[in-house]
Amino acid sequence: MDQLPYHDILYNDAPIGPYPSHLLRRVPEPTNRVPGPVERKDQRSSVFARSLLGEFGEELEREFKRMTVRYPVGGALVDLQNHINLYPRRANPVAKKKAPIPTDPRVLSRHLKSLGHFLGADIVGIGPLPQSAVYSHDMKGREIDAPYPWAIALVVRKHEPTLCASNGWEEIVDGASFQVYQRVALQTEAMANYIRRLGWNAVATNMNSYVTLMPQIALDCGIGEVSRMGIVLNPFLGANFKIAAVLTDMELEADGYADFGLQDYCASCTDCADQCPSHAITRGKQTLYNGYSTWKLNDRVCSDFDILNKEGCVCGRCTKVCPWHRPDMDGRDFAGWDGDLGWLHATVDEQRARNRANGYVDPSERTDKWWFALDEVDGELVVPTGRNPQKICREYPLQR
Repeated sequence: MDQLPYHDILYNDAPIGPYPSHLLRRVPEPTNRVPGPVERKDQRSSVFARSLLGEFGEELEREFKRMTVRYPVGGALVDLQNHINLYPRRANPVAKKKAPIPTDPRVLSRHLKSLGHFLGADIVGIGPLPQSAVYSHDMKGREIDAPYPWAIALVVRKHEPTLCASNGWEEIVDGASFQVYQRVALQTEAMANYIRRLGWNAVATNMNSYVTLMPQIALDCGIGEVSRMGIVLNPFLGANFKIAAVLTDMELEADGYADFGLQDYCASCTDCADQCPSHAITRGKQTLYNGYSTWKLNDRVCSDFDILNKEGCVCGRCTKVCPWHRPDMDGRDFAGWDGDLGWLHATVDEQRARNRANGYVDPSERTDKWWFALDEVDGELVVPTGRNPQKICREYPLQR
């Protein structure tokens, strides 16, 4: 198909999206060592799933089921999330004939990245889909089959003012996540629908409908590197984002793995571990887990704290205090960046210095908390009692 002038963006090297992901150094393998083998996981084997299924006792099962919906903002978002996840049952079929569009993988990749940003994603990455990233069975024990060669990862940033106003583990923290889960679910369902209309197979994997392990998808799609937090961190957003993906057999072009020096940075920085209220983040070295070298999070301890959190709902303290979380910077602040890692790390060091100078400001002093502290007890919303807003700064001070 002839190139048309108004399609230049699909053929040239112009940046796509608000963040300069195209300038990141790309390497053929993950920056954390992956000697393998990497085995497929059963969806029922995660600590959250095991809590839901009652393997860790009645209290954890009960509190998990009401964890987010205890709070009215979270409950309202969960209601709509459940509605969104009914959509795939009515999804449109694949068109019988492929659309008359270019088949160049690079052109199609730039097209779908542009679509992702059009739908509201902050960052879009593309990578191969290894079957090790696909769950072997779903929550009902049914085998999962996802014979797609490609994954398109859509990343959406969580609301910065809300995270900054919270201590990182208040009732709004899970609501802030579900607000993004909701948006990225809509985005991926719309993209999958669109690809099917073009004549290729596609399916979305998102909250309540995951068929894949999202950390591996994020890594393989070049979204970021493995961090001390045990999750993938992006150089522009830190870890303050949520991710969903579209799996497809449309032939695309992989971005490659990201390398911005995070392995060395996290090896010397322990701020997230120092500030973790459950002490689930290690201060030690990487270890081998399911074929990956990683800083292994104590997921059972982290999960138990999330579920049984009496001071709020879930926890995102590590995300809040990570130096790579730069709440005052957005895509425009990277407009002049030329790919120099020295500048990128300098901005992180500046943020770390600010964090240490203010001692991770006590949230009790914040005046921009817009949410009401409410909790559901016996079917009635009440004002929580026994809260101590200064607790986190007293019990978990910055360890110098």
